[in-house]
Amino acid sequence: MDLRNFSDGTPTFEGGRKKASPVPAIIIMVLLAALGLYMGISGMTKKSMSLDDAFSNGSVYGSRVSGVPSYGASHPNFEYTHKFGFIPLIDEYYYIIMSDDMQHGVLVRADKDFGKNFDSETYKNISGIEIKGNVKSTSKKVQENFSGVDYRSIRSADYIDLLYNKMNIIWLIIGVYNALAVVLLIIHFAKNRGSAPETVVGKCIAGVMIVGALVCTYLLVYMLVQI
Repeated sequence: MDLRNFSDGTPTFEGGRKKASPVPAIIIMVLLAALGLYMGISGMTKKSMSLDDAFSNGSVYGSRVSGVPSYGASHPNFEYTHKFGFIPLIDEYYYIIMSDDMQHGVLVRADKDFGKNFDSETYKNISGIEIKGNVKSTSKKVQENFSGVDYRSIRSADYIDLLYNKMNIIWLIIGVYNALAVVLLIIHFAKNRGSAPETVVGKCIAGVMIVGALVCTYLLVYMLVQI
């Protein structure tokens, strides 16, 4: 009797596990690429208004304000720390800048050292700094925690974001990375049908893309918590 014609009863399967489809990942990356490019480019094409107009009439949401403030706070009027649980992620600093007659003020978001441009006693602009930024809506956390006395001089509930250039660049990084990742992912699946890269170059590219994905994830969280 030829035992080769019999099996031990254990079922056998041909082929490996079903490979995951790249379509969901591609859709997510396309959406992130579109979001990043749109936010980055649109942030650079705002309608401009002068700082004097912002003092007189209030800053207009969606515009860009530029000018030289005569007076400003030498320290943050309000600070806020975004946290993930108990872990601090991002610190925000808000200042009031004032008109020539010190009757009207505008709220700005800037870096930690922005107050060094103003005298601690007279509040005069001692550095001659010119501000430029996009007008955004002030969140409830700022309005509820801001000093009531200082806040009376502000003509608008919005603030001027002096960090706009940094934000636009971050959005563009997110958009460009995801657009590039989509192209590379499509090429990889077309050539290797989802298999892991075998060449040294392929492995290096895969490693760079993984690191890039981690960085972009952090940058995306960084941007979203400040919206």
